[in-house]
Amino acid sequence: MRWAIEIQNTQLDSRNLADLLGGLGCVLALEAPHAAFSSSDIDQCSNAEEAYEIAKRVRDAFVGPAGIDKAFRLGSVIDYSIEPARRHAFLEVQAGMYAMSSIEATLTVGPPQGLTADQLKKWAEERLETEYQAKLDEQLSKLEPAFFSPRAAKVLELLSIRSPTGEILFKIYELMKAGRSNREAFGQQFGISDAEYKRFSEAVHKDSVSGDWARHAHGDPPAMGVDPMSKSEAEAFVRRIARMWLKHVQMCGRS
Repeated sequence: MRWAIEIQNTQLDSRNLADLLGGLGCVLALEAPHAAFSSSDIDQCSNAEEAYEIAKRVRDAFVGPAGIDKAFRLGSVIDYSIEPARRHAFLEVQAGMYAMSSIEATLTVGPPQGLTADQLKKWAEERLETEYQAKLDEQLSKLEPAFFSPRAAKVLELLSIRSPTGEILFKIYELMKAGRSNREAFGQQFGISDAEYKRFSEAVHKDSVSGDWARHAHGDPPAMGVDPMSKSEAEAFVRRIARMWLKHVQMCGRS
């Protein structure tokens, strides 16, 4: 390891931090007085400035629209190629802040009856581990796409907006679709029928269907034979597609 970047501040415990960094191809190391991380890409950098630029992408993934750790702050870049190791300090400014809103359902499950003390302890440990892995999967489902893809980061940012308008919903759809000519292939990949797309399009585009919530104010009448989605249906449609698309981005980033 030639370079390591200090983590000056984080709200995450060491295990969670290490697991999340691992999803981005980074390795966590303990470097007093702060934790630090590195990666193969960082080690290939020729100077501290290049290493810090990669580290900022990691920082932005944690702090940005994925909403993983708003307290995540970078410290110095450590150069281990010389003895003693040298620290390069950079002025770390506050990154853009986003608010990711979500609703988490919690189901409380008690242990089976008749367990011994040892069995109860084992059950509790296994239960905690299951809950941690579920939390980690949810974190990585946002963190990895935000790190690997600028488009995914923008999608996550827009998904965090409360009460999105038709314009915002269609912008999310456009970001995922990537190109006008890709609509058919995109629809086939994520199971969007032509009829479903037309219902969505009518809702988000036409003020004659959705009023001021819609993208346009042309006054065009609804298309014949099309049952437009409601606003809530249009939002649910986009969020359903976004979950599948973000998972696809996540898997592509890992490959």
